[in-house]
Amino acid sequence: MKILNPFLLFIFLFSCATKNEEENHRIISLEDFKEISLNSEKHYFQEVINASSFALQGDKILISEYHNIPDESPRIHIINTSDWTYDKPKGRYGKGPLETFIPEFIVSRDTERFLVYDYNNRKISTFSINDTSLLATSDRKITNPNFGPMRLALTPNRNYLGVARENENKLLEFDLEGSLIAEYGEFEKLEERPELTKLQISLLSNGRFHGNPKNGIYVRASIYRDLLEIFDYKTKKFISVAGPDLNLPEFEYHQSEFGGMLSFEPDVHFKYQAVTVTNNYIFVLYSGFSQLDYSNTGSVAKEIRVFDLNGNPKWRLILDRSISGLGVNEKSNEIYGLTTDKDPGIAVFQIPDEALN
Repeated sequence: MKILNPFLLFIFLFSCATKNEEENHRIISLEDFKEISLNSEKHYFQEVINASSFALQGDKILISEYHNIPDESPRIHIINTSDWTYDKPKGRYGKGPLETFIPEFIVSRDTERFLVYDYNNRKISTFSINDTSLLATSDRKITNPNFGPMRLALTPNRNYLGVARENENKLLEFDLEGSLIAEYGEFEKLEERPELTKLQISLLSNGRFHGNPKNGIYVRASIYRDLLEIFDYKTKKFISVAGPDLNLPEFEYHQSEFGGMLSFEPDVHFKYQAVTVTNNYIFVLYSGFSQLDYSNTGSVAKEIRVFDLNGNPKWRLILDRSISGLGVNEKSNEIYGLTTDKDPGIAVFQIPDEALN
């Protein structure tokens, strides 16, 4: 029997570890994408006053309102994408049973109902898509203090996967009763800023979150860094995609009784603004604009970067208008977004055949 040289064994194991690390942490450039320009048409709905969040569920678009609209106004609107008609309002404003305060959508494939997470009311509410009542059909109270302000998605086994605003872990998993059952991906220290704590790094990496329970792929997209973190629920492994801009923005850190907060100069450029995971691709709305740009021109984002499910760059879709929010209709091969002009509506972009093959 031959005995393997310990030095050769070390070299072999080191090379395997290095290859695996390269596969899980990659840096990209703009040259890695093929660029395609897209034109749009716009649909306007006078019922929407000051749109906040945006979600596509089946053939319905769900739009929530900011908290600063009149109390008597509904907090949610349903739009039909089949004929671009206003379907109905939802969400009576309030803190009572079946009411909602600041709704955040938890997207599913259900065609009969949709879910809303309302952190201020400490509950997850179920709304019927078909009935005409503003009220939810049921509430599930959340008492676990770990279930703070976060973005949520459903897992393949119908648990909740969440991104907390401030946490040492990248993802948290809760059961249907709101009990914490798993934590995934502890934040790594940054070589260029070794003084930052993991909680501060979590704030700097914070942003948008979306997942697809069908294929088990979930994506964190940072607002402040050129960074995507792709999580495979089946393997429980992450793939980090960084770049093209690897620089960290300048910021000030503030601590209060409510947790940490980062403040930025108004000319700091934002990065990812929205993310959607389809069956085959990851669509990410990229900004490159600052708060100053938005104040002066209303520009939020005019570019969508498309990756395969392993984080390999595919296309840069250059848009003819600025949008916020993102939805991809795989049946009609259309992209939807909220326009950011003086009279906001829904922009519709047709995905070209060359970006589907």
